[in-house]
Amino acid sequence: MPKNEALKIRHFASELTGGTGVASLRLHGELGKQGVESVLHHRFGVSGASHVEADQRYRSRFWRLWQGYVIGRRWRQQNSDRGIFIHSRWIFPTRLSDFGPLPDVVNLHLLFRWLDLPSFLSSIPEELPVVWSLHDMHPVTGGCTHPHECDYYTTHCHDCPSLKKASTHDRSWHEFSLKERLYRRLNLHIVGNSEWTTAQARRSALMRHAKSFRTIPLGLDIRAFEPVEKSCARRSLGLADNTFVVGFACADFSDHNKGGASLIKSLQELARETEITLLAFGGGKLPDSGGNFEVIEMGNINSPRLQSTFHSACDVFSVPSRIESFGLTALESMACGTPVVCYQAGGLAEVVIDGVTGLLEKEVGSVSGLTRMLQWMWKHPQERRAMGFAARERVTREFSDSLMAQRYIKFYEGLLPGA
Repeated sequence: MPKNEALKIRHFASELTGGTGVASLRLHGELGKQGVESVLHHRFGVSGASHVEADQRYRSRFWRLWQGYVIGRRWRQQNSDRGIFIHSRWIFPTRLSDFGPLPDVVNLHLLFRWLDLPSFLSSIPEELPVVWSLHDMHPVTGGCTHPHECDYYTTHCHDCPSLKKASTHDRSWHEFSLKERLYRRLNLHIVGNSEWTTAQARRSALMRHAKSFRTIPLGLDIRAFEPVEKSCARRSLGLADNTFVVGFACADFSDHNKGGASLIKSLQELARETEITLLAFGGGKLPDSGGNFEVIEMGNINSPRLQSTFHSACDVFSVPSRIESFGLTALESMACGTPVVCYQAGGLAEVVIDGVTGLLEKEVGSVSGLTRMLQWMWKHPQERRAMGFAARERVTREFSDSLMAQRYIKFYEGLLPGA
């Protein structure tokens, strides 16, 4: 690449909402600020950011009806308690050339229910660097987003527990075989958002076709996510000063893996000792609290400023997830000076430092462990505030979006011919 020519990156993310969409937007936006010609292509969602382009091909009624049929049929085939099982094939063949001139690097994020992997990956020139930023485990398995206790993906997926009808040559086996054929010809490079994610990817038999692995943590705008004076934040949300406020947020409260039911049980125990308010934002339906404590649901909040007010109003933020590749909501809470309690699950242990920026419970899913952490936070307000200060300092030092973009730029440049 000529010395003064800008690096050209094309990102692909199915949606702009949820953790993956937010992370993709933040990376794209900061790359642009640092002089990279970055374009983010997507299917779902709306953004006012520059060079964010929506795929308009699914607007006809026919495609919407056909999509609904396909999604319904596939949903009935999977064991939804374990999460989503994603198919590689989709209803609309897509080629990289459909999105304009070739970039220097293709950066993949989340592609399901949008890009048909066989047609899309086959259209990428063999020498063109392809970076796949892992936000879950789907790219390295036969279809599941998180394998949990299953390790078939380390050899060859089959008998998939995420499917209702598992067998030696079930859908996961076929998906795994298809991905292996597609990946074999790619100039593929894997970026995990945590060391845990990268380690899981390295275990996958599919990833023997990857040319390199790198870990680049997610980042955020530390100027947009910042502490708001707690009394002001509480007044703006109508919260009493004498209630212990516990925060919780996720895209779908009813997702078993997000641990909403465990949190409700813990708060029911804690409510016997003090006045509790659960402050939550996101989608879906929370489990019934039984009326033992106050619950305030704020719906979906997309504004970083409003999220800062939310987090700053909390005494502690809870992330009771059973599996997390990174833990973006934990990072956002820490940026606002609010400590986190969570299980030692996935990448969360790399975001939250036990006893410094929050508390970690080793027994994933333990209601009693979660209750003990919340009780400790309630009983130790001075130490809790000190953790909040340390959390903000850690995010500022290690998890800014500018640092994330710098790491990606260095990685991209190392993949180019002659580097």
